[in-house]
Amino acid sequence: MKPFHFEYLIDALKTLPGVGKKQAERIAYFLILKNEEYITNFINRISEAHKKIHFCQQCNNFTENELCEICTNPSRQQNRLCVVSSIEDLQKIEETNSYLGLYYVLQGEIDVKTKTNLDHAIIKKFMGLIQSHTFDEIILATNWTINGETTAVFIKKIINQISKASVYRLALGLPINSALDYADNMTLKHALENKTKY
Repeated sequence: MKPFHFEYLIDALKTLPGVGKKQAERIAYFLILKNEEYITNFINRISEAHKKIHFCQQCNNFTENELCEICTNPSRQQNRLCVVSSIEDLQKIEETNSYLGLYYVLQGEIDVKTKTNLDHAIIKKFMGLIQSHTFDEIILATNWTINGETTAVFIKKIINQISKASVYRLALGLPINSALDYADNMTLKHALENKTKY
């Protein structure tokens, strides 16, 4: 029988995304065997990151400043916008080195099953962004799932009401019911290059 606080630690680790019971146990063993200096430093890094990292006021990307490095980069194409569901998806697209425009992170997708909509504040902020900027092209890079497609349709309606920008959807290379997080860089690069008018 494992000590109470060991089980307590495992329960906490299981709340991390992608961590099951076996993985949580391995991580718990690893942490318990580390010295006090390592544990203190580890905890401090988590605490500092939680205190200093917040959302960009323009696009919702992670930043330690008011605006993220992408939004403040003058070499980015200011007339192009890529709408993604998560910061992980933004990073995945950035890794392809094939898109040089701006982003907007929705921080989620419409959940058809639970009838959960996107955060109202996030949508209001998005509307403000496309009203204050002149975008010629907006790429909808939500996932090719029911939730992602429902979200794309919803966002397209908003864009068409307040902007004359051409709306595109990621195309070749991403199969139906696939998530951006599982696409390799070459597949995602082709999807960006072969985007379709939406």
